[in-house]
Amino acid sequence: MKLTVMTFNLRVNVPSDGDNAWPNRKQQVADTILSYNPAIIGTQEGRYDMLEDLDGLLPAYTRIGEGRAGYRSGDESLDECCAIYYDKRQLALLEEGQFWLSETPERPSGKAWDADYPRFCTWARLESVHHSGNQLYLFNTHFDHIGELARARSAQLILDKIVDIIQPSEAPCILTGDLNCHPNDAAIRLLAEQLTDAYSAIIEPLGRTFHAFEGGTPGEPIDYIFTSPNVSVEESSIIRSNINGRYPSDHYPVVAKLSL
Repeated sequence: MKLTVMTFNLRVNVPSDGDNAWPNRKQQVADTILSYNPAIIGTQEGRYDMLEDLDGLLPAYTRIGEGRAGYRSGDESLDECCAIYYDKRQLALLEEGQFWLSETPERPSGKAWDADYPRFCTWARLESVHHSGNQLYLFNTHFDHIGELARARSAQLILDKIVDIIQPSEAPCILTGDLNCHPNDAAIRLLAEQLTDAYSAIIEPLGRTFHAFEGGTPGEPIDYIFTSPNVSVEESSIIRSNINGRYPSDHYPVVAKLSL
């Protein structure tokens, strides 16, 4: 089975962003997604109203995932989701779940370790609609931007939860997310011990993925796609397209073509 996967930090809707606020770029976000036709998109920083906008702009996709509170709380700081979109023409949902990046992962948790915000991971078990029995797992997350310890502990927790959730299956696994750390940081090194970094398919210097609506490439990525060893990464790229200097988000989306 071959499919395309994307990770995309949408940037929360902040009115002070002015021309870059969500209402002015939501169509560009949808157009960017549609131009690559991904089977799965792991999103970060989408609040419910933003995701409802995307639902209407992406009619071929179905969304799963709740916010930090585990439900729609009405508190903007708790209503950021790590929503997963999947193309229902390509995939069917078999199972879904969410766990928190904390010492109590099975229940909605507050800030853990040295994190600045509560953090969590949304996951899905999906099956090809064209090839019955071909299943995969997708895990999507957003690591803390402040806590170095929290990022490392989150990486280990996700590796442990992948094993817990997938076993005894040997189904392929994909991890998407804004991990808020660079390739040589401890959390990324830890993930790379057990998973394949999709950037391994890129020969040239990677450059940054967070650009604060300024564009450009200097720096290093913080947005990633990882896969289990039984997945082949055929191609990977950082999408830096813009329209007259306007970008769909303050992060570049990352896309990978995979063979499972």
